[in-house]
Order: sequence, then structure tokens, then C-alpha cells
Amino acid sequence: MVKTGNYIFAYDISLTRERNKVDKVLKEYGFRVQKSVFECMLSEADRDKLIQKLHELDLKSGFVKVYKQEYSFKARTVGPAPETQDNGFAYFAA
Repeated sequence: MVKTGNYIFAYDISLTRERNKVDKVLKEYGFRVQKSVFECMLSEADRDKLIQKLHELDLKSGFVKVYKQEYSFKARTVGPAPETQDNGFAYFAA
């Protein structure tokens, strides 16, 4: 059985060219939830492959951080949330 997990990829990159490259790679694996934040449901192998692709971009003007989501409680949605393939995400709208 393949282990999968939900991951958050967040970046802070100042050069548009580099930002566009990161966006292109992340869009292959997940969906955007904020301007510089993506959620991805990945197997361990796909997670490692994605991180390797990001390393290969050799970023000079910023960084990408990855966080594994842990579910110790049932997520709740407050406000209208975008439709997703997984209802385990929480969204907060103003």
C-alpha cells in the first residue's frame, strides 16, 4: 500500500521568473490555495520527486518551504471554500 500525505508548499520568491518556474512545477502536483501557497496530496515518492524538481530550479531570490499536514482533529470549513477533491481541508474567509 502506497502511503500518501497532504503537504503545504509555501514560497517567498522575489524574482518573477523564478516565481513562475516554481508555480509551474507546483501546479503539476497540487492546487493553489493562496497566491504563494499550494496544497498537494502526494505519495512519499512523488513528494521526493517534487522536492527534487524544486531543488533543480536553483532558486536565488527566495525559498520554498514544505509542511506535512497532520490531522489530529476533524477539519472544519468557515465561509465559502473552493471546491477540492478532498474535504479534509480547512478554509477561512473574511
